[in-house]
Amino acid sequence: MNIKDRMIMEEYREQKDDFASLGEIVHSRLSRIVKNAGIPVMSIAHRIKDEKSLEGKLYRKGDGYQSLKDITDILGARVICYFNDDVDKIGQLVEESFKIDRERSSDKRALMRADAFGYLSLHYICSLPEDEDFPEELCGRRFEIQIRTILQHAWSDINHDLGYKNQFGVPRAITRELARLAGLLELADNEFVRVRDDMNSYIEETRRKIVEDNADDVLIDMISLDEYMKGNARMREFLGQLASIENSEISEVNPEAYIQQLKWLKMETIGDIQKMLERNRELAFRLAERVLRGSELDILASNVALRFLCRAELLSGGYTMEQAAEFIALSVNKKERAERQAQRLFKTYEEIKKEEGNGLL
Repeated sequence: MNIKDRMIMEEYREQKDDFASLGEIVHSRLSRIVKNAGIPVMSIAHRIKDEKSLEGKLYRKGDGYQSLKDITDILGARVICYFNDDVDKIGQLVEESFKIDRERSSDKRALMRADAFGYLSLHYICSLPEDEDFPEELCGRRFEIQIRTILQHAWSDINHDLGYKNQFGVPRAITRELARLAGLLELADNEFVRVRDDMNSYIEETRRKIVEDNADDVLIDMISLDEYMKGNARMREFLGQLASIENSEISEVNPEAYIQQLKWLKMETIGDIQKMLERNRELAFRLAERVLRGSELDILASNVALRFLCRAELLSGGYTMEQAAEFIALSVNKKERAERQAQRLFKTYEEIKKEEGNGLL
C-alpha cells in the first residue's frame, strides 16, 4: 500500500465514529420520510464500510482517490421496497430530503443498453442539507443511498456471490443464465405491481357496490366481507344495536375468520349474508342479549354481529344440535366444548320461544 492510500486509511480510522453518527441520522431521516409518505418497505438499513473492504477498494481503484472525501460509499444506506414503482417514489423523497450529487448519482436501470439484460437499482450520492441544524463535522460528508425492490435485492446478492467474486470472469453460458433470471425477475416485479393495482381496483369497486347497496352478487372473500362489515348501513345499524346492550364501544376486527363458517352455512355471496341479516336479525339480537346483558363489556368486537347471526341461522335454518356442534367446532379447538356450546344454544332458543309464547317479549 502506497503512502497516499495509507493516509486515506488513517483518515478513515479517525473519522469512523463521525460516519457512524451520520449513519444514524440518515437512517432516521429515511425511515421518517418513507413512513410519512405511507410507502410500505421491507427494510431500511445502513452500514459503514469496514477496514478490510476499504483496503480492497483502494487496491483496486486507489488511483482515483486522493483523500477519504473522494470515496462516496464509506457510509451506505439501502431501502428495500415491495413494488418497483415505489423505487421512483422513494427516490423523489430522497431528492427532496438530501443534497444530491447529480454528477455521481445514477439510475443504473436507465443506463443499461436496450438490448442487454440486468437487474439494477437506483443509486444516489448524497450529503445532508446545508440549511438544517446538523452537526458541522457531518455536513459535507457524502454517502450512498440505494433503493431497490426485494427481487432486485435478491438478484443482486445472488449474482454477486455467483459472479463478481470470480476474478477470472464468468463463463458466457453462466452469464446468459443469470441474464435470463434477471429478465424473469423483472417481469415478476412488474406483475406484482399489476396484481397490487388489480387488488386496489377490486377493493374500490367492492366498496362502491356495498355503499350503494348493490353487492348481492359479490362473492364472499376476505376483502368483500371486510368491506361489507365496515360499510353496509344495515349491518352497521345491527352492530350498533348489539353495542347498545351494554353501551359498549365497537372495536373493528377483521372478519376473515368467519369465511369458513359462512361457507359451511352455504353462503356464497354478500347477498346471502344480507338475506341472513334480514331473516335472523331479531333472533340474533335476542341471543346476543342473553350473552351480553350484564357483562359490562366496554369494548365489543365488530365481528360479534356475524357470530350471533350465524348462530341464529343454525336455529332458524333447521340444523340439528349435532350439526350446530360441527359448525361451532370450526372455531373451537375442542369437540366437547363445541358440543356444550351447541347444547347451550338450543336451550337458550327454547327459553326464548317459551318467553314469546307467554307474551314476555
